[in-house]
This record gives sequence, structure tokens and C-alpha cells, in this order.
Amino acid sequence: MWEALAASAAAFAATNVDDLFVLMLLFGQAESRLARQKICLGQLLGIAALTAASVACALGLGGVPEAWLRLLGLVPLILGIRAWLKRSGEEERAPSAVGLLSTALLTVANGGDNLGVYIPLFAGFDGGQLALCAGVFALMTLLWCLLGARLASLPRVGAVIGKYKAVLVPAVLILLGLHILLSV
Repeated sequence: MWEALAASAAAFAATNVDDLFVLMLLFGQAESRLARQKICLGQLLGIAALTAASVACALGLGGVPEAWLRLLGLVPLILGIRAWLKRSGEEERAPSAVGLLSTALLTVANGGDNLGVYIPLFAGFDGGQLALCAGVFALMTLLWCLLGARLASLPRVGAVIGKYKAVLVPAVLILLGLHILLSV
């Protein structure tokens, strides 16, 4: 049990460091409590989808072709281009990728490395270990959301995000999309 707990925590941390940065950017744009809740719920949904897909693949219920994983890069790329186009049309209002569905899609799109780590890990787990792992992932997702929100609220970080989010958010989303498209 302890081995499965440690392996789950390590796998989550190793595959979600990049999500922490994305969460920080999203929380830096969140202007209300409801927006922050949508980010957390979207992150939970995205991690749940990645976990479910990994369990299904580990149990031999179907593989995910590499080309499909690469296509996930279109999600942040499209969101980034959309935010960039909105930025040029509306100078006062910065683009936003904050929302339940957009956060969930970003999490899934950025989850190629998660699938690559989780599938072989889950293949060695029994039902109880899989349930424990799902609980660890849910708790660590909430921790990641808390860390992302706290980092975004630091005065210097918040000032940088506030000042440059009109360029930073689209650029990060576009770069993330291109990275996924080219590296999976």
C-alpha cells in the first residue's frame, strides 16, 4: 500500500510540474471566486479524464494512437490563437482562457506525459491500488490548484501576470500547443 501511495504521488508530481505553471497563469487571470472554482473543477475533470484513459489502456481496453495524442496540441494552440486575436481587437480587456471546459481541455491536452507514465504504472496495480491512486491524484490536484493560486497571488508574480497577460497567456498556450504537436 505504501509503495503504491509513494509511486502515485511521485508520478503525479513528475507529470504535472508544467500544469502548475499553467494553473498559475489561469489563476492570475481569475477575477472572481467563481472563476477560481471553475479552474479547480476543470483541473480535476482533466486529471480524472487522464486517469480514466490511463486505467482503460492499462487494463487493455484500448490503446491511444500517438497521432491522436499529438492532435491534443491543437487545443492549447487554438485557445492561444483565439486569445491572441481577441487581444489585438480589444486593448483594454486581456484575453482569458479561464473556465471549466477550457481548463479541463488544457489539462488533457497537456497530458501526453501523464498517459506515458500512468499507463505502465497502472498496469502493475490491482483494484485497491488504483482506487488509492485516484484518491492521491484528486488530493494532489487540489494541492496543485492551491499552489497555483498562491503563486499567482504573490505580489511580484501577480504584477508580472497582470502587466503581461495579454501577451503571456496567448504565447504560453501557443507554445504549449506547438510543443505537444511536435514532441508526442
